[in-house]
Amino acid sequence: MMYFGLSVKGRRENNEDAYLIEKIKDFYVFAVADGLGGHEAGEVASNLAILELKETLKRHDGDLRDLLVRGFEKANDEILFQNKVRRTNMGTTLTACIVKDFKGIIANVGDSRAYVIDGGIWHTKDHSYVQELLDSGIITEEEAFKHPYRNIVTRVIGLEEDLKVDVYEVDLRGKVLLLSTDGLHDYVRDYKIREIVMKFEPERACKELVEEALNSGSRDNITVVVARIDELRQI
Repeated sequence: MMYFGLSVKGRRENNEDAYLIEKIKDFYVFAVADGLGGHEAGEVASNLAILELKETLKRHDGDLRDLLVRGFEKANDEILFQNKVRRTNMGTTLTACIVKDFKGIIANVGDSRAYVIDGGIWHTKDHSYVQELLDSGIITEEEAFKHPYRNIVTRVIGLEEDLKVDVYEVDLRGKVLLLSTDGLHDYVRDYKIREIVMKFEPERACKELVEEALNSGSRDNITVVVARIDELRQI
C-alpha cells in the first residue's frame, strides 16, 4: 500500500493539527486530529488524542470496530482529565481509519473528514453547526461551503463525558483513502480533491492538496493523509 501524510501550520502561528500513520499488529491505522482551545492547548489535545488512540490499538485485542471506538473513548477520558488538572478547556476533532484486507473501519468526531475516492467521492458527515443547517434544509451545499460559521463544531473529543462516535465500514479495494482537517476541505471543492488524488501518487497528492488549499485562501492548519489501497496486500 502506498501512503503519505503531511501537516503544515499554513498561515497560523502554530500547528494544532496532528496525524498518525502506522502499522499495528495485522492492520494499518490512519488518523487526523484538529485541536481546539487556543494557542498550545489545541496542540496538546490533538497530540493526546492521537497518542491515546495509538496506545489503545497497540495494547488491546478484539473486534476492530469496538477497539477503534475504545481508542476514541480513551482519548476523550484523557483530555477530560487533563482539562481538570490544567484548568483548560481544550478539545480536538478526531477521524481515524483501520485498514485490514481491503476493508476500512472509519470513526469520526468533529469536522475532520475521511474520504473514499474512486469514480466518485464519499466522505464522513461533519459534526458542525453548518452541517445541522444543511440537514434541516435551511441552507444549500453551496451556501454551506461559503458559510462564515463553518468552523463551529458541535461534537468534540475532550469536552463531554458522554461521547458519541460515528462509525462507518467501507470497501477500500482499488480506492483512495483521504483523511483531512478542515484547513483543506473548507477551502477546496470535492471535485478538485478527487482530481488531485486520482492524478498523483500519495506523496505528490498531499503536497498538491496543501498547495491548492493555500492558493484557495486557507488560513488554517492543513493536514492530509492519503493512502492508495489498490496496491494493498494481505498482511
